[in-house]
Amino acid sequence: MVKKYEKREVTHGNAWGAWAKIEVDEAGEVTFAAPQVFTGLRATSFETTQESNPFYADNQEHVRLSGAPTTEGSLTVYQFPRAFLTGHLGKKEATNGMLLDTGTFANFAWQHIEIVTDEFGNEVEELHIWYNVKASTPTADSATDEDSVEAKEFEIPLTASPNNAVLDADSKAVANAVIRKTEANKALFDLAYTQIILPSTEVPAGGGA
Repeated sequence: MVKKYEKREVTHGNAWGAWAKIEVDEAGEVTFAAPQVFTGLRATSFETTQESNPFYADNQEHVRLSGAPTTEGSLTVYQFPRAFLTGHLGKKEATNGMLLDTGTFANFAWQHIEIVTDEFGNEVEELHIWYNVKASTPTADSATDEDSVEAKEFEIPLTASPNNAVLDADSKAVANAVIRKTEANKALFDLAYTQIILPSTEVPAGGGA
């Protein structure tokens, strides 16, 4: 009898990180600006937790209620695009070019691509999108240069939430989406360089060719 195994694969890499401004017009319609590449990205990390509390009666667990999921994470980077600093990291530019800490922390969409490699060396891209992300002040350590020099890394704390303008087929607000490139949807990956891909985004004509 031949044993069948699930396809063996690993996910690795952290490439083409990009952010997009969330825009709201006077009518309240939410759209996304074109993604801007975040050069110098080292790592992306998100973790979702959900509190679950038991309630007891009759000397046993009567019911268990779960709270809303909470997603927190971080970006680890070598540098900051200036537009990201002034748009989403609380910096304001003075007339002499100085960056002040009196700006705003506007929410944004975030996306990056990881690589999935199987046991035969085949590779495929996987796009991760977060539709409503809030950043806070970065943390970083500074150290003197020695015989071996290390590049300074900055860590940007993040919080991700569902975006009420991005809905699934059941009209539930979406926080995160993942899509793996196939022959049928590969045109979406080309589109991702110019716009944020939504659950309702159709594959461009000829996308499976």
